[in-house]
Amino acid sequence: MTSKKKNYNLFIFGTKGDLVQRKIFSALYRLEKKNKLTNNVQIIGISRSSSSNKEYINIIYNALKKFLNETIKLSVWNKFKKRFIFCKININKIQNFKKLIVFIKNKYDILIHYFAVSSDMFVKICKGLASIQCNKDNSKIIIEKPIGKSLNTFYDINQSIKKYFSEKQIFRIDHYLGKEAILNLISLKFANPLFYNILNKDYVDHVQITLSESIGIENRWNYFDQTGQIIDMVQNHILQIISIFAMNTPKSLHKNHIYDEKIKILKSLRNINKNNIHKYVSLGQYSKGIINNQPVLDYLHENKAQKNSITETFVAMKLYLDTKIWKNVPFYIRTGKRLKKKCSKIVIFLKKTKNMLFNNIQSQDKLNRITVDLQSTSKIAIKLFNKIPKLDSSFKLKPLELSYDYKKFFPHHYIPEEYERLLTEIMQNNKFLFVHQKEIIYSWKWIDPIIQAYQEYPSLLQYYSAGTWGPESSHKLIQQDNKNWDNH
Repeated sequence: MTSKKKNYNLFIFGTKGDLVQRKIFSALYRLEKKNKLTNNVQIIGISRSSSSNKEYINIIYNALKKFLNETIKLSVWNKFKKRFIFCKININKIQNFKKLIVFIKNKYDILIHYFAVSSDMFVKICKGLASIQCNKDNSKIIIEKPIGKSLNTFYDINQSIKKYFSEKQIFRIDHYLGKEAILNLISLKFANPLFYNILNKDYVDHVQITLSESIGIENRWNYFDQTGQIIDMVQNHILQIISIFAMNTPKSLHKNHIYDEKIKILKSLRNINKNNIHKYVSLGQYSKGIINNQPVLDYLHENKAQKNSITETFVAMKLYLDTKIWKNVPFYIRTGKRLKKKCSKIVIFLKKTKNMLFNNIQSQDKLNRITVDLQSTSKIAIKLFNKIPKLDSSFKLKPLELSYDYKKFFPHHYIPEEYERLLTEIMQNNKFLFVHQKEIIYSWKWIDPIIQAYQEYPSLLQYYSAGTWGPESSHKLIQQDNKNWDNH
């Protein structure tokens, strides 16, 4: 982005879609506000539905008003809106791609193509771009996970894309990798002996990861029903979180050394299949309920819903990593929609002490724990036990929390949203925060048998009231090990 001699063209396919309106426009606006978009950046929004340029600018402005969560600054907006041009393209008609040629001033332009569409459209777009020679070394493509719906479909899409674009041109996005809290897991673990020395099977009793939402599917029924929570959240995000959290020390911070260690974790996942799925997996679908004192519909009565769908909106799992460091430490994960509250966190429960001086505080609720908040607050908290000060010498203990909040400790530092960071990295041609194809392959290899087992045992699905913490089976999943979900 530093060169003034080259034009940077960002083509956004699916520019009227949910992802772009919720995330991408806001991220680009914030980059504009911080002067991270140089004067030679133009943004071409592409959709198959018609719009005038004026109508398109209004769509962008309304999206910012709804999702930016800050006041739109007029001086920034006036500069920002001039970058945008609308172009109608039907990707099924390859001749339509010729419309893009007018936006490329010379063959040295840097071309960034953002595929904010379903992965089944990726290959058609690549073929269309290649037809107008927009797949040369100066081009990059950004593709959103999940890619495909199985290992085989990922192979087909990935190999077809690579007929037109090389691996170095492909940026596979998992927006969780742009979160400050996820990046900080690496420094938390490898820069601090306190954590490095205890994050292993000798000291950790178990780990809980919760990614919950109180919202439903937000008018994305067709997309979500074909995908489900297992693919949308577990294969797509949670396995990335686990691979970063649990990885062994990489040789360096070079992206290839990080990839190597993450892939080892994904390869180590203990198999879950039709023979043991009842023991390790809980699935649910939300029924009607109350959230924020307001009644909400059940999944089967959402807009455009099919009444016989058994797509899961909730999943909880117990999984193991067969590595030397994490052998037999259970990882409990859960994620769902229409749950009691929005929550993104990792909770690490430490084992009880071997001495029995305070054996009366050794239940799970009173174990030491480390909580890493993955939301925008990026808070880390450690629960400890302290003697209550008294005149006598009795040892009555009370839990206390040592906490660290990014915003409090870095009041003068701007904490970017994930898509701001990821778009900046792409413009700088840095692939550190993006997903290697091998990571996706091993994620699908582990997920596919779980999906196949659910297809064989659809009775696994239970219903849960919106505004609760999921189906009864999820509570039994963890309670069978004499543990409970952390719902704080």
